[in-house]
Amino acid sequence: MSIRQSFALILLSVTVPAFLLGCGGSSNSGSPNQLAALQQMQTVKPDPKAQLMAQAQANKSTLDSYRDYKVGPEDLLEVTFFGQEDLYREARVNGSGEVSLPLIGAISVGGRSPQEIETVLVQAYKTGRFIKEPQITVSVKEYRHQRVMVTGAVATPGSYEVIGPRTLLEMLGKAGGIIDRPEMKAGDLVYIARAQNAPALMKTAKGAKETPQVPTNMVIDLRRLLSGNAMELNIPIKNGDVIYVPPAQMAFVLGAVKKPGQVPVRDNLTVTQAVAMTEGQDIILSSNRITILRFGENGERLTLPVNLKNITEGQESDPVLKPNDIIFVHESGLRRFLFDVRNFIPGSVGLGAAPF
Repeated sequence: MSIRQSFALILLSVTVPAFLLGCGGSSNSGSPNQLAALQQMQTVKPDPKAQLMAQAQANKSTLDSYRDYKVGPEDLLEVTFFGQEDLYREARVNGSGEVSLPLIGAISVGGRSPQEIETVLVQAYKTGRFIKEPQITVSVKEYRHQRVMVTGAVATPGSYEVIGPRTLLEMLGKAGGIIDRPEMKAGDLVYIARAQNAPALMKTAKGAKETPQVPTNMVIDLRRLLSGNAMELNIPIKNGDVIYVPPAQMAFVLGAVKKPGQVPVRDNLTVTQAVAMTEGQDIILSSNRITILRFGENGERLTLPVNLKNITEGQESDPVLKPNDIIFVHESGLRRFLFDVRNFIPGSVGLGAAPF
């Protein structure tokens, strides 16, 4: 027997019994059942069916199906005269809500639907005796007047047209749905900013009886909305609304876990859930000791020790995390020592089968 192998056997005779005793009586190691339980924990995610429902609703209606759309500045109208092709025009509505057409010049179209504009144009051409029996068709070629901004943690943020009645789910669907990727995840809430209605405010000032005003800013619980059990939260969206889906705030899991990194803090995320989201503890090196590093409201540094074994056995509560928390999973000193021995003493006997 070589000197190296003799040294390895002596080392094993001292360290392995101590390791086995530590595994049996210490709270710093986890049983296979506890590790499996942690790895099987699942985080709450938006229901994919709800996402598909939102996309389907957004694609359900075409632009041409809304004849009650009210034309406004920057819209592009297409005016067709039956039997008078030379009078065909594409006319952009100006800031005063007017378009300029052959023979009759500027005419007000702002605030009218395409059907109402057809009636006005027929009357104008009849009155001026320009066309005996005018047959005129008006359609909106470019919708620029009524738009909604969708921004934040959505797939394709931007400005979208509002043609006819639209809901929050439809607009989120038009923006490609909310983001749920490792680098960015949507938070639990949606914020909607809505401008006050000036005509309604004028009526109120005159003392006229009026229905209650819609709040300027609204907050919608995204989890309840996507669950499909609170469809009253799928509110109508109006021209000029700004929909903001803030990204979820993050916490950071470091130390002896399989995939250290950031996790989104939402749905009352707890310590055990955060560890599970990193694919669980490192089965070779991890202990059950965890330290949460947190900064208080005044910037003071707080250190909160917890023990995973005590949590899983119901002896300790599972703390709810806050944004920017740092969750550090400690290594087991003995396991680290044995791991290093196995790696740095080639040909050592039995270390490869040690129950790490």
